Amino acid sequence: MLGQIMAQQRSMATAFDYVRALGPGVKANCWAVAEAAGHEGWHRMQALLGSYQWDYRQLRHRLAALAAAWLPCDPNDLIGPGIAIDETAALKRGDATAAVAPQHAGCTGKVENCVTTVFTAYVTSTDQAWVDFDIYLPKRWADDPARRQRATVPEEPALRTKPQLAIDQVKRLVTTGLPIRWVAFDEVYGRSGVLRQTCEDHRLPYVAIVPCDFQFTTGTATALRADEAIAGAVFERRSAGTGSKGRRYADWALVATASPNHHLLIRRLISRPDQYTFYLCYAPAEQPATITFFVMVSGRRWPVEETFATAKDILGLGPVPGPDLDRPVPAHHPGRPRPTPPGRHPCQGLRQLPHPARPTPSPGAQHHHRARQRRRSADPDR
Repeated sequence: MLGQIMAQQRSMATAFDYVRALGPGVKANCWAVAEAAGHEGWHRMQALLGSYQWDYRQLRHRLAALAAAWLPCDPNDLIGPGIAIDETAALKRGDATAAVAPQHAGCTGKVENCVTTVFTAYVTSTDQAWVDFDIYLPKRWADDPARRQRATVPEEPALRTKPQLAIDQVKRLVTTGLPIRWVAFDEVYGRSGVLRQTCEDHRLPYVAIVPCDFQFTTGTATALRADEAIAGAVFERRSAGTGSKGRRYADWALVATASPNHHLLIRRLISRPDQYTFYLCYAPAEQPATITFFVMVSGRRWPVEETFATAKDILGLGPVPGPDLDRPVPAHHPGRPRPTPPGRHPCQGLRQLPHPARPTPSPGAQHHHRARQRRRSADPDR
């Protein structure tokens, strides 16, 4: 697939070397990745990240077809394949990385200096993989042309909220023909009525986390908050899937609303019975709106979070110790000496190229050289 995006074979080879070199023991900067890849220096990795001309959107456009071909789904699976919308944060220490800003980071649960990527994962009964993504550009970047220019961000980026980026991704994926039978997203996106309406316009069932004060109308025309529906809910114990510690059981209740296509799903933790999670669920007329379907969809979102958190550890894509953290993948900056890791010589670990042999001068060149030496000896000020 890279061969259809990159014009040169060596560019594609460098990209593959970069991916193969990533690992938990390799710092995510050009110097360390080049060493792990067996390159003679950091120049090729630097060029890949800084000067190679290729359009990531063309690659992103092909992810859906790649996922559909490589991620099979059990034909007997009760809910089939779907997509989960989420975000991930890459922690940074500087302020020069494109789109970096103090914002909530899901990996720590706190406000951190980080870059946030909104992504959509294709989820089947066997596995999951990214099929679309966008970098969230904070307002401070959108309002600062000089800062964007220094980070080579496009001149006039469209300021998009996280739910708006998710809406764009849903629309793009629907046009690819990816077999999508449901959508799942958390509270950041569940609050967006426009995102929910987009899914409904495409007749995509969804399970969206909503806040406890979410207002809805019951089948008896009573207006309630989500947490007020607990009193009359009937709970039953069900498993939402298998996690890292086995089957995930919880107590679940499904509450009808004034709309025959919308339901409120409530989850109560067994270990902490005072903790509840609320989901607004939608199913078009052709999809049976059962508690089994909605509970299974809610459970398919959790492995996505665990998988990409693990991938960060495996690929070593967390924050890199040291001062050089001013790029999405920290790299040596031309004109600035690269800091040498403590306890290591700058050339240690790099294969050195032998100096080329100096050619033997011709007899005529030797004669002119001796003549210049005699003239300099006769006239020292020459």
